[in-house]
Amino acid sequence: MEIPRGLKTYMYDQSARKRWVEERLLKVFFRWGFQEIVTPAFEYLATFSEGESGVSTGRVFKFTERGTGKLLALRPDITPQIARTAATLLKDSPKPLRLCYCGNVFRSADPGSGEGQELYQGGIELIGLDSPEADAETIAISVECIKELGLDGFKIAIGHMEFFRGILSDAKLNDGLQEEIKIRIQKKDASGLDEVLSRCNIKDKKKERIKKILTLFGGREVIDKGKDIADNPVSQRAIDNLKKVYQMLTVYGVDDSVLIDLGEIRGLGYYTGLVFEGFIKGLGSEICGGGRYDNLLEKYGAKIPATGFAVDINSVIDVLEKEKKGKSDFMIDYIVIDFRDDKKIAQEISHRLRERGYKVARDIIKRGLSDSLKYAENMNIENAIIMGTGDIKEGEAVIRKISTGKEKKIRIDEL
Repeated sequence: MEIPRGLKTYMYDQSARKRWVEERLLKVFFRWGFQEIVTPAFEYLATFSEGESGVSTGRVFKFTERGTGKLLALRPDITPQIARTAATLLKDSPKPLRLCYCGNVFRSADPGSGEGQELYQGGIELIGLDSPEADAETIAISVECIKELGLDGFKIAIGHMEFFRGILSDAKLNDGLQEEIKIRIQKKDASGLDEVLSRCNIKDKKKERIKKILTLFGGREVIDKGKDIADNPVSQRAIDNLKKVYQMLTVYGVDDSVLIDLGEIRGLGYYTGLVFEGFIKGLGSEICGGGRYDNLLEKYGAKIPATGFAVDINSVIDVLEKEKKGKSDFMIDYIVIDFRDDKKIAQEISHRLRERGYKVARDIIKRGLSDSLKYAENMNIENAIIMGTGDIKEGEAVIRKISTGKEKKIRIDEL
């Protein structure tokens, strides 16, 4: 029987690698003083559809609650859930809140798109601070996460939603054209942007300013170039904010991992200020992303600023598998094969080895030695401890390396 498209069963090595990634991410989050919370896999649809609270409702899996008829939704994004939690359960807690998570999200994908419909994320939310220091800390943590995972060739591209919004607002375009321009800039589609601008009834100078956004990509100098075309107060404030954040990133020592991209505009509607995405060389999609969302908590009853990011664990696993990196410790250390009627010693050996931290299985099926060894090979077991057969004496065992067939005898009391 098939599973729905866009879903995946993680087998032994993949599951072990996924767990390894999650543990490394949480290790970094905890080092920076964040505390883990676990949110429900589904909530009332309103949590995810109040105003600009995230993923389009067309991509949300919806169903009805028995007894009430209320609409429920599998979570398409964890940030709105944490925003709801911070605005309600943690409303009176001292700020800032440093919250972190690892979990799955569900997003309906178009047939043939190849997109996953169950995605795994690990992230942080820094709630209660509206400052360049908070934005810089978030970016610094994202850099540390990627380094902790042993990934090379990455860059964090930083942009600012208000820089973009200020320039579009100054052009006084209708919402439809603004959305088309946003999509073209997100996709870095210069020819598509030209086509949209050809339909805009604005001065050529304003068109050139919008087109210039696609070229504002690079190092620290891009901030100065952005300042040259920021002819409105909103965009100017955004540039000033970016400059302060970049200065803080030099203090953290991560500025060499950062690029300025004033065409970087996140897709989720709740972002209000600085935004960023992390990319790995050779990977077509982002590996992490986030930014500031100062208005989101207000949707749930508390006007509190916030910033955060999430790591795309699926993409991380893909890169680790391709580069053969990341611990994939799924192998069982020993299988104990005992052909004697009295299994007490086999159980004692297994128990002692487990207490010492080894992963140990017992072969509890009656079958020949060759079948047991074939089973061990198929199940990725490294070693077999064999007793009670052939020329193996009482009080002795043979340890066999499954991959090579190499054997050595040992006294049982030495195990």
